[in-house]
Amino acid sequence: MVATIKSEKKENRSRFISDVQFGNVGLDIGALRGLARSEPDAFMGKCQKLIDSGELRWDKINNLKNLFLALSDVQVPARVNLMGQQRAIMASAFPLLSGALTVAGINEAYDGVSTIGQDLVTEMEDNKKISQYASILSEDTHIDRVDEGQDFPEIGAGEEKYEIRNKRNGRRISITGEMIEENDLANITQRVNALGEIAGEMIEEQTLSRVCDINGSATSPAEPYVLRLNGSGTQLYNSTANSPGTRAPSGTRVRNNALSDGTDLDAARAVLAAMLNSRGKRIAIPLSRCTLLIPDALAGIASKIINSELEPGVVNEINNWGPRGQYRPRLRSSPKLDDLSTSVWYLGWFERQFIRKWKLRFEFVSLSGDTESFLKSRIAFQARVAWDCEIGATDFVYVVQNLSATTAP
Repeated sequence: MVATIKSEKKENRSRFISDVQFGNVGLDIGALRGLARSEPDAFMGKCQKLIDSGELRWDKINNLKNLFLALSDVQVPARVNLMGQQRAIMASAFPLLSGALTVAGINEAYDGVSTIGQDLVTEMEDNKKISQYASILSEDTHIDRVDEGQDFPEIGAGEEKYEIRNKRNGRRISITGEMIEENDLANITQRVNALGEIAGEMIEEQTLSRVCDINGSATSPAEPYVLRLNGSGTQLYNSTANSPGTRAPSGTRVRNNALSDGTDLDAARAVLAAMLNSRGKRIAIPLSRCTLLIPDALAGIASKIINSELEPGVVNEINNWGPRGQYRPRLRSSPKLDDLSTSVWYLGWFERQFIRKWKLRFEFVSLSGDTESFLKSRIAFQARVAWDCEIGATDFVYVVQNLSATTAP
């Protein structure tokens, strides 16, 4: 039996959610078997209620072998989603229950992963391997007055195309006959938890790596680039004037700007304030909607700057970056950024610049051990999670990178 699991959002994060739907039990295995045989339509519905309440989990099963023997030969109805199409099937109760238990364990482990990536991107669904997002560039004559009787000038328009590709990934686990016979629930629980943790951490690491453009803006730029302007990989963070384009007259990188006090934030703000729209006019980027993104190594310094009401060393002067200041951004920090750099920090309106494109939201598939797999390696149950997502920039004027010296991470 194959069952797919799609995902839903919870507090701005994706979660696994089953597409297997069942009709409308304590943990007594005999009672479970009796329920499955006498009320097959209601069996998984009642089990799912116990799972949702937390009463039924892999680690709360006392005897896995007895559960397998009790349910593996009992067929219950279910509906599965296969490539968007609903199919009614009859399947063994054991893999159905195992799949539901596994999803619950994956979700708990996934939710336990601390992440900030969802706060730095705009989520987008797109089933294409290569997606293009067009930015309209208005072309104006810069006439500031139209006299009576004169024709109104016509605005022209061009476009920049930003390309976002895809990245397919996933992991799977297997439960063997030996694990069932030995009642090895600790091993099963660890593997289920690993599926959720790995999925959450890999997406987080990918997101942070992309918004920092750790490869594309390195000393020697290379793939993958987060900025693919008109189809070409382009360095996003650059200290050269008019790079990556003329709308960034001061560039997108500030060198020798280690985070130590509010003056360093002022230097980054000055670069943001110089950014231009397609008409060559400055963009009013609201600092209150911007994020100060830092590695954990800079958390103490950053917290002091944005939580100090008064300017340090100056009598009764309001700190513009503090709680009562006009520039105070939100602070986001992660130890995973320290793996990229312990000194580089970023300021900007991340969600306006970065899209996290999901070609495939989190998908879960479970399969009972078929004759061939059980014959070859005694696989009694298999499960896997898969996803396909990539992060790309759809502009280059909303985020500034700041180096403590001159060398890129």
